Formats: sequence, C-alpha cells, structure tokens
Amino acid sequence: MSWTGIYHLVLRLLPAALRSKHGLAMEALFAREQGQARARGRMQGALAGAAGVWDVVRRAAYEHVRHGLVSSERCTNAPQDAWNIGAHAPQPAGANFGGPTMRELPTRLHLRRHAASFAVAFVALTASLLALFASRQVPILRELGAPAGAIVEVVLLAVPSTAALTIPMAVLAAVLHEFTRLRSDGTLTAAQREHHGIRRLVVPVLVAAVGVAALALVVTAELVPCANVRMTAVLAKQQGFEAAAIRKSDREMTIGELRSAVRHGDLGSGEFARRRAAAYEVEFQKKFALSGACVIMTLFGVAVALRVPRSGAGLVIGASVAVYVAYYAMLVTGENLADRLVVSPFVGMWAANALLLTLALLAAWRRAPFGSGGHGAVVVSA
Repeated sequence: MSWTGIYHLVLRLLPAALRSKHGLAMEALFAREQGQARARGRMQGALAGAAGVWDVVRRAAYEHVRHGLVSSERCTNAPQDAWNIGAHAPQPAGANFGGPTMRELPTRLHLRRHAASFAVAFVALTASLLALFASRQVPILRELGAPAGAIVEVVLLAVPSTAALTIPMAVLAAVLHEFTRLRSDGTLTAAQREHHGIRRLVVPVLVAAVGVAALALVVTAELVPCANVRMTAVLAKQQGFEAAAIRKSDREMTIGELRSAVRHGDLGSGEFARRRAAAYEVEFQKKFALSGACVIMTLFGVAVALRVPRSGAGLVIGASVAVYVAYYAMLVTGENLADRLVVSPFVGMWAANALLLTLALLAAWRRAPFGSGGHGAVVVSA
C-alpha cells in the first residue's frame, strides 16, 4: 500500500462533513508534497508520509474530542432526572451516589490522561526491550571491533522494530490503567448508572486506538524496513561484507515490495518457492496484524477492566505482561506454522487477534448492555 493509499484510508477518521468538504484538496496537497519528498530520497518520502498521516490523525482526534465536549455541555444543561436514568430505577447495594459523574470528566481530560498513560508505558517498554537488545548485540559488535558510533547507530536503528512490538502492549497497559483508575475514583460506577455512560468512556479511547493503529502501520510498513536495511548495511560493513551483495530479506521490504515480490517476483517453482512466497505473505499480513492489535488490545483491556472489581498497578502490570506474552507467543507460533505451509499466512498472523477479540466480545456479552439500567452486572441466563 502506498502512502497515498494510507492517507486516503486515514482520512476516514475525519468527520464526514469535514471530509466531504476538504478531503479531495487534502489528498491532492498530500500527493504533491509526497512526490516532492520522494524525489529527495526514500527516507524523506517516508518521513513526509508519516507527517501527513499524523496531521490527519491529530485533526481527527481534535474534531471528535470537540464534538464530545459539545455533547457533554448539552447534557450538563439537561435536567438531572433526564440525565441520570438511574434515578428512575432501583440502585444496587454499595452504589457510589456521591462519586464523580460523567459531567465531571470531560472527554479532553479523559483522552489526556489516557495519552499520558500510553506515553509512559510506551517509553518504559521500548527502553526495556532496547536495553535487552543492546545487552545481546553490543558484546558481539565489540568483538568485531566496531567503533562506538556504529554500535550506537545499530541500537538506534532497532527502535522502529522495537516500537512495532511495544505499541500494542502500551495501548493495553494504558487502557487498563485509565479504566482501573476510573473504577477506583468512582467514575466508572457513576458511568454505569447513566445513559450511555460506559459508551461515552469507551468511544474516545477507541477513536484514539484507531489513530495509534494508523501510526503503528506507518512504523511497521515504512520505518521498520528502512531501519532494517540500514542495520544490515552497518552489520555487513563490520563483518567485511558488501551490503549491495546481500539480498533483501522479507523484513527489509515495504508493503509494496512484499506484494510485488509475491505477485511478480522470480520465486521459481517447487516447495522452496512456495515457502519463500509464504514468508513474504506472512510479513505482509504481520504488518497489518500488529497495527490492528492496537484496537483489539483496547477492546480487550476495556472488557478486563469492567469485569475485574479490583484496581491498582498490580493488575495493570500483571494483566498487560500476561496478555501480551500470550499474544506474542501465538503470533510467533502462527508465523512458524505459516512459514512451514501448515496454515495460510492470513490465518497464522490474524489468529491471535481473532482469539483476543472473541474473548473481549464474550466478556462484554456476559455483561448488561453499556449504559443500561443493569449497571454492568453479569448477565446470567435463566
């Protein structure tokens, strides 16, 4: 998928009225700037594309937050009985009548706290994995006599591939942290008593997750391959090889290159050719699966936070690590099975997402509908 296609896809995050009014002009401007940037080099084109996509995501988040604030102000001016449908229904024992209401938590504050949690989790996780990578690679590079500059460059070039793994995990940690905090201060209980209260908390976070997924796709589709190509060149130089003589691996190809290699590449025939084609297709599907995991992790985190009555850092850290370790194990297993032609690349890469989505939907199905008078109680069939 080209940057123009990604930009066209991300434009769908904008409100329909704004998209219909300015969408074509924005696409034309992006295509012109993207062409000028690509003329200066591939990396310049990738950076220009990422900047354009980020501008759209930021504008979409602003428009949705502004819409949420307007809706909140309208609801604030409504009569109390019309606002809180729980006033017309029996309240459960232990309900927090004096706790915060949804009017006291604007969407902007909700998203700001969620973004802060995501940033902290992302930095901490990325730094931890980079430290692990450095602990393994630095001794090897020192044995090869690599200068300090080359060692630092290799570590920095590992940031995009590390970020591709830590972004979904940071999303999960941020969702768990924010919603368990809302439970501890009583806001979640108040939301369960109000009309569409839970939905008003979840929708902004889902919109943010879609934006993060778009950025994750940019990282995995463009930045990771470019960084891997450069890292291969640096490592080859330290080992005395010519980087130009090394054939690109599947992890050094962009989405367009992977698709072209499968459709038009000279893969030969026989089982070896099928395995090579499967490896390209696996990498292609993995890029989308990792970005889609941001939305899946959000849904799963919300379901866990709503079902588990306790809160705290222990739940956030424990659940995040356990879920993502299981997810990554399933992802690696699916990749190995697809590479060996046991399952299709699509099934191998999307099975982990499908399982987490199923668990999240089952957890939500076992609860009363969001914003209903059931207060999020578990639904038990008669």
